[in-house]
Amino acid sequence: MASIIHLSKLHILILLVFCSCFLHNTYVTSVTLSLDTDKQTLFYMKSQTITQPPDALATWDPNTSPCNWTRVSCGDHGQRVVDVDLSGLGISGPVNPHIGNLSFLRTLQLQENQFQGIIPETITNLLRLRILNISFNSIQGAIPANISRCMKLRIVDFMQNKLSGSIPEDLTLLVNLQILNLAGNHLSGSIPPSIGNLSSLLTLKLGTNTLSGPIPGDLSRLVNLKNLDLTINNLTGIVPPSIYNMSSLETLAVASNDLGGDIPYNVGDTLPNLQIFNFCINKFTGTIPGSLHNLTKIRGIRMAHNRLHGTVPPGLGNLPELEMYNMLASRT
Repeated sequence: MASIIHLSKLHILILLVFCSCFLHNTYVTSVTLSLDTDKQTLFYMKSQTITQPPDALATWDPNTSPCNWTRVSCGDHGQRVVDVDLSGLGISGPVNPHIGNLSFLRTLQLQENQFQGIIPETITNLLRLRILNISFNSIQGAIPANISRCMKLRIVDFMQNKLSGSIPEDLTLLVNLQILNLAGNHLSGSIPPSIGNLSSLLTLKLGTNTLSGPIPGDLSRLVNLKNLDLTINNLTGIVPPSIYNMSSLETLAVASNDLGGDIPYNVGDTLPNLQIFNFCINKFTGTIPGSLHNLTKIRGIRMAHNRLHGTVPPGLGNLPELEMYNMLASRT
């Protein structure tokens, strides 16, 4: 009998421990998620948050539906929270792991705050997420390795944080991605050639990191790409010739690297939509391309501090959109 009583006490203890874990970890997968758990999650996040102004989330009242809260939107039938916008509220502290409970979320905007800590792994539970913007914060650590679980992502913007480590291959599995902005971090390693698989990509910004190695020629497979920014890294080698044939490009910026080789003479013909051409502070050689005057949409040309020679092509002053150019200062 004593052993039976002891066994019952053990069961009760296990049950109490389970309940305690359930209360303190509401993002565990066993929870049945609903609009009510969305409300609990958001209100818990608010309780851990200081905003500027302090009453920015005053409508977040636990006695009302989150569908009526400011900066929160629900789906057509008011069943679940689908959009959360906490941008520009001066929020400090970590991104709460409970965010992974908002399983119907399509848009998460946390930019322009003072978030610290890491990107919680629970973000990869947001399988319906289309927009993830955590730019202009102080987030550290690595990009979640299994971010490819969020297969519907179209925008990933982690610009201007303190992210480190390499660019995970999982990012290159997000085939619906249109904007990938990782600029202004501490990312290292090489640029994965598999980024060339992101056929929907319009903008790729990897500038101001410590990336090294060559520019993958595979990037030229991004036939819809308009903006390519690789400035301020430690990239070496040449710009692959196929990059100069990406006729969709509007911005081509590789300044402040350790790149060399000649710039093709006919670049002004093969990149007809170019608006920003920034190649300064590298080791490019050869003559200044004579076809630059054919870039009728160009707004800025920067080629100074290289090893170029020759004269400035005539006709640049007649380009209707040109605002500035520099290409004469040399680099030894």
